[in-house]
Amino acid sequence: MKPTIPKEKKQRLKNTTKNIDTRYSDSPASVFIDKIEPSLILVTGQKPLFAHCKFILDKRSTNLKDKQFSIDGSYIKQLPDYFASEQDIELNFQDSSAGSTFIELIQIDPKSDEATLRRCECSNAIKEHITYLENNNKLPTTTVSKTDIERMIYESTEHMPFEFCEINQEQQLIRIQRDGKVEDKHLPNDIKLPISMVMTPETTQQLTDLCDNTDGDEIEIAQQGDLLTFKTDDGAVTCSVAGINEFRAKSPEKTQTLRHVELSFYEFKAELGHCVKEYNVIKQANNALLYLDDKKAAIAVLTQPYEFVRPISTSKVSGKKNKYSLYRFSPKDLLDIKIKDLNGANSTRLDIIKYPNGELKLGVYSSSKDKLPYRSIPIENDESQLSKVLIMLESLEKIEVTSQHKKQEVQEDLFASGMYDGDDEY
Repeated sequence: MKPTIPKEKKQRLKNTTKNIDTRYSDSPASVFIDKIEPSLILVTGQKPLFAHCKFILDKRSTNLKDKQFSIDGSYIKQLPDYFASEQDIELNFQDSSAGSTFIELIQIDPKSDEATLRRCECSNAIKEHITYLENNNKLPTTTVSKTDIERMIYESTEHMPFEFCEINQEQQLIRIQRDGKVEDKHLPNDIKLPISMVMTPETTQQLTDLCDNTDGDEIEIAQQGDLLTFKTDDGAVTCSVAGINEFRAKSPEKTQTLRHVELSFYEFKAELGHCVKEYNVIKQANNALLYLDDKKAAIAVLTQPYEFVRPISTSKVSGKKNKYSLYRFSPKDLLDIKIKDLNGANSTRLDIIKYPNGELKLGVYSSSKDKLPYRSIPIENDESQLSKVLIMLESLEKIEVTSQHKKQEVQEDLFASGMYDGDDEY
């Protein structure tokens, strides 16, 4: 029996096998072949998070039989990569003399042209997979156009990262949860969505894969408790939205911005990265200080035997006038924030945010216009080292003034001798 899946459906096969969690020793996929249609249905996952995909087989498929069996999950997860991009996926199922079924293929190495035989014995189809397919056909769903779903995906991904994202059709808003905190934002007036839905990053990605690889124009949606199922004519996936009830019970908190600064995140992260990478004592201590006043910002590391301070270029600072502030934070937390995910790392907005319970966080914003931080890390006010940091900054300013004064004297001497024409380069 040699069913052939067209090469155009390879990505769809990959998306379905992504649902196989090979960390479990028992993670098989079930295969159901219909010789009349002809088609092959692949079911993956463990209860209750199943997924399936239906492939209409190529006409070159031969000796098809109505058959169902399971294949080891690790084997079938590798299957798409055993065929080159221009190759159809030609499967070869054979029955052994003992009555069992096995699958085999010959993989050709594109670099060396060497061949490898890869054979795997099949087992009976998983009973839970059989039950899933039967129940999936009876599941009550709401049908939504693929275009509307794609717009919902777009709106949700615009607000990543998040833990939960709820698009509310009735109130015309989107609610985002990050770091356990929620924030509401109104949707554009031109959006007319047919349903409300809560998504996680995982469900958003799975729904994106489904839209990218379905030939249909509609997607059916069913929610049962903390399970969310998306169905198309050629497949389905069930996702977990565990924690949805707690998320829905939350309300946006009234926070207070104690300080606001726009600075170079490149400089900020580079200095911290240098200290952590080159000084093991600083890495182990995992403590740094952020200094802010109404004009400037600086990073200080005071870990014996080291005392470092570096001013950071700022484009905007706001807060209490003439008020010095010093905050302690974990360098590791900040270094985990990726520069590539920020819209303007040359001038990144940072806020010191105070929550109603007194908790302080350093909010790092992807854009200065965003209401909700892209990421936030714990931070605490620590004035115990403020006097030392002020003295260090004052010493640094004196060195800079002295350096500028010497440079000016050199320029004046050169000018007097006729060797300086006003250009700073000499």
